[in-house]
Amino acid sequence: MPQMIGKFQILKTLGKGSMGEVLLGLDEVLGRKVAIKTVLPASSFGAEAKARFIREAKATASMNHPNIVTVFDFGEQDGLHYLVLELVEGQDLEALIQQGDLPKSDLLEVLAQTCEALAYAHERGIIHRDVKPGNILVTQSGKRVHAKLTDFGVALVDRSNLTDDGVWMGTVSYMAPEYLDTGKASPSSDLFAIGVMLYEILTGGRKPFTGETTTGILNAILRKSAEPLTPQETSSLSPVILEVARRALAKAPEDRYGSGEALAQAIRQAVAPQPTMIAAKTPPKAALPTGVPLLVGKGHGANCLSLRVALRQAPAGAHIKVLPGTYHESLVIDKDIIISAASEDGEVHLENLQGPCIRVANGSTTLNGCILHSAGKAAIECASGGASLQMDRCQVESKGLFGLSLEENASASITNCHFSGARQALIKGNSGATLTILNTQFLPSKAIGIQLDLGAQATLEDCELTELWGGAIEVGPDARVQVRRCKIHGSQFAGLLALEKSSVTLEDCTVSGHAGSGLHATGRASVQVRNCRFEENPGFGISVLDHSTLTMDACEIIKNEQAGVLIHLNATAQLKDCKITDGKSFGLICSQKGRGVMEGCEIAGNAQSGAKVEPGGSLLLVRCVVRDGQDTGIVLFQDGEATLEECVIHRNARGGILLAKDGADPILRGGNRIEDGLVRLTPQGPVKLAPVKKR
Repeated sequence: MPQMIGKFQILKTLGKGSMGEVLLGLDEVLGRKVAIKTVLPASSFGAEAKARFIREAKATASMNHPNIVTVFDFGEQDGLHYLVLELVEGQDLEALIQQGDLPKSDLLEVLAQTCEALAYAHERGIIHRDVKPGNILVTQSGKRVHAKLTDFGVALVDRSNLTDDGVWMGTVSYMAPEYLDTGKASPSSDLFAIGVMLYEILTGGRKPFTGETTTGILNAILRKSAEPLTPQETSSLSPVILEVARRALAKAPEDRYGSGEALAQAIRQAVAPQPTMIAAKTPPKAALPTGVPLLVGKGHGANCLSLRVALRQAPAGAHIKVLPGTYHESLVIDKDIIISAASEDGEVHLENLQGPCIRVANGSTTLNGCILHSAGKAAIECASGGASLQMDRCQVESKGLFGLSLEENASASITNCHFSGARQALIKGNSGATLTILNTQFLPSKAIGIQLDLGAQATLEDCELTELWGGAIEVGPDARVQVRRCKIHGSQFAGLLALEKSSVTLEDCTVSGHAGSGLHATGRASVQVRNCRFEENPGFGISVLDHSTLTMDACEIIKNEQAGVLIHLNATAQLKDCKITDGKSFGLICSQKGRGVMEGCEIAGNAQSGAKVEPGGSLLLVRCVVRDGQDTGIVLFQDGEATLEECVIHRNARGGILLAKDGADPILRGGNRIEDGLVRLTPQGPVKLAPVKKR
């Protein structure tokens, strides 16, 4: 076993296989432990193994997703090919299924997260082809599980020709029928493997297709239905999850779920707490005959003046239509119901100055085309225990603490709505709550836009969160949020605040105008950002503190008043193909054990140094350009560390690299071009140095 591979110190062997070894390594620059996969020079797999290995590196390195293991580096040393990966300290799903210690709901959440990882890969033309429990690593943080999909060694990337059509790659028990039949992999064949794992979780480890030989297993997958579950296995399962498993294992791809996201949603909905209907102590008064429409209001054929009366008369599943007008009522809903404005043109106002306009106590409530005004604690409340709310084309105007409050494990789906007012948060998701918010506007308010408590989850797409004084999104401990194609503008604090052990994913978003920071992560938060723009924030573009991690890909950080990126107090930030330009201060600061890694990035036109490495900080630049700054390109303080590989530093007004009086020289590797030169501070003032030799 070598002592060093690349820049990584080898600590011990984690495992061995026929192709090579998995080693525990240490990045001495960043102080971070990593997993290093190797292909032995004498591997019997030869050129094909090496080609697959390089393919895994390129496939995984091209992806940035919280449920996919991150690739830090790959290369070759003395004929040994190596791949440096994020170290995931946990167990694989195969072991967890066999042990049977985790609840089935947690194992199914692992599958749902894996489905989201596959959806992300499939969108980028990458098919895994070896999805199985052994390739899903699982960590636990409190009550929350987190999945990491790994081992893309047989992935099909953009119609790669390394493996010909008709040649199977992967693990037989998880292969889809059409893949066995033709050898052609597709996204649907990856999802079939999810169906196999779903069956294993439901049965405690049994596989759906069995045989005494490999040929027998192949024939079962191609020609037989999945082995039926026993009565003991089905007694504790809902019919909904059984139907999800049946559809996921369909022989024909067109009969399965159409995407990883669709399958993830189906799994989560199937395991969500089902509403328990509360039996009325007395029969409902004057119940309407079946088939008679419920129309509330004055005139036009209405059969109720009051929404409260209509709710008492309505059977479960009824659709109540409401004529234009103002209804001063407080509704408590304990059954499945739909409430809609009778026409798109008429305004239906629900008002309550003392408490909520609507409290969903049980079941599923759908609300369409209504305007809600409240001065109570919240305009809408969803009770704990699985109450569910769907909103479309609604406006919520609150003078209380919240616009919408979701109690423990409640859920809401919100589309085409407007939220305004409130004193604490426009939407509050308490422990375990789940939110899906699409095409919705959060209007100027002194409150936080969305506040997620312990373990809550939210997905936002195509939303606008504007001029929210308390911040746009606050992600509490162990909560997670995914934000896509959103505009987050204007607050007195952070646009997006990620707190202890939370998980945040941003994609294709614009974040601007925030006095504290566009994005602030602290307390071991994990943040992944792709194709986003952080611009014109009066504070920092991004600030990462206290052991948090930030991964950014193809982002622009532009014209911020404070540093574009601040990495502080043992935080780590990895930036790839990003631009930090035209800031009014430093481009990037590594401070007090902050660790920065930048690859293929551009730092240009900043008013102060492009990058500042303070005492205890470290910065690695690979194939980066630092140019056209109004000060120095890089300033390196005493006890700060900087390493440059194949970088260009030029046209900076006051020199390329400024070194503190007693600061260490930067480490230069692989043909850097430092046209502005190196300058060291001395008691007599700055002194220009000869170029530092490579080492």
